[in-house]
Amino acid sequence: MAGVILVMNMFAGIGVCTLIKKDMSPAICELTGAALIGTYLQLIMEPLVLLRAPFHIAAIFIAVGYAVFTVIGIVCFVRMVIRKKDIAEKPARGNLIMGILLYSAVIGITLFVIYNSLVLQHVDEDDTRFVVNAMDMVENNTLFLTNPANGRIIDGWYGELLKDVVSPYSVFPAAVAYFTGMKAVTVFHSIMPMIILVIISCLYYELADRFFPRRRDYKSLFVIFVWIVNIFGYYSVYGQETFMMTRLWQGKSIVAAVGIPAVIMLLLDVYNEPYRKTTYILLAMLNTSMCFFSGMGIILMAIMTGCYAVVYAASKKDLRILFYLGLSCLPNIICYVIHLGLKHWVLR
Repeated sequence: MAGVILVMNMFAGIGVCTLIKKDMSPAICELTGAALIGTYLQLIMEPLVLLRAPFHIAAIFIAVGYAVFTVIGIVCFVRMVIRKKDIAEKPARGNLIMGILLYSAVIGITLFVIYNSLVLQHVDEDDTRFVVNAMDMVENNTLFLTNPANGRIIDGWYGELLKDVVSPYSVFPAAVAYFTGMKAVTVFHSIMPMIILVIISCLYYELADRFFPRRRDYKSLFVIFVWIVNIFGYYSVYGQETFMMTRLWQGKSIVAAVGIPAVIMLLLDVYNEPYRKTTYILLAMLNTSMCFFSGMGIILMAIMTGCYAVVYAASKKDLRILFYLGLSCLPNIICYVIHLGLKHWVLR
């Protein structure tokens, strides 16, 4: 199932890259597709949760969205094949055999990390929120209207549920469980880590491209090195490496492992090409998708983007940069306003 979702993400990314006329590679398509799906889920699920729609309606929206994006991507891919257009760049230098060995090493270390993430996974009280919420959705056909502590139906949101309403990440694993017949706990603890860890490897590869453009050998070595650092980075139970390796099924772990490196990568693109609007579109998609996973994504992505916007716009003496980066933070601002409305009983 993880492989099916990853392939669908890639086709969705092909569609986006074709639409915005962005250079493509398998890693870029995977990342762009994941950002598109996250953006779609946040924009669709948030109103459905606030309107207290039945869960099966949300699940249908997820399935239809995935199907539409995948079909569009397949059509774009077929057109590229007919036109004999490559989806991946051709390396300027590098030995073929060495490239194959390095790619094999990248795939091998990614599989090793996935294996360890599954067998060494940390399970704690957060299961009583994320996993129980997803199980309640499937069993009771509601969206965050069950108290995960006692199973009772609630009339309004309070406490930790306020964050889940604004960042309804549990809906996606619940939908996967709904359509496949798997248990929600299996999707959280087995399917999601496999998906996210492959996305992280793609992200590291594309981040390396900012430092070693068109050098596949160096980029592969970069991915291997960063994974080694993560594997031996268990210096604290609260460290980013620990969360990535043992608690990746949680939304805040996804923000730390995917959101932070991704926003750094896109801000580097802004630095190199400050007037390329494609980058701002991708940044807005990233910020929106991180809102879906965690309340930390709402705040952290806005802070990182906003601080960079002020400093870089001031150094360039150009308000357009501030305006574009500010627009990319608009989804975060809207989500935070909704959270405040819920917290102070305006939207309950």
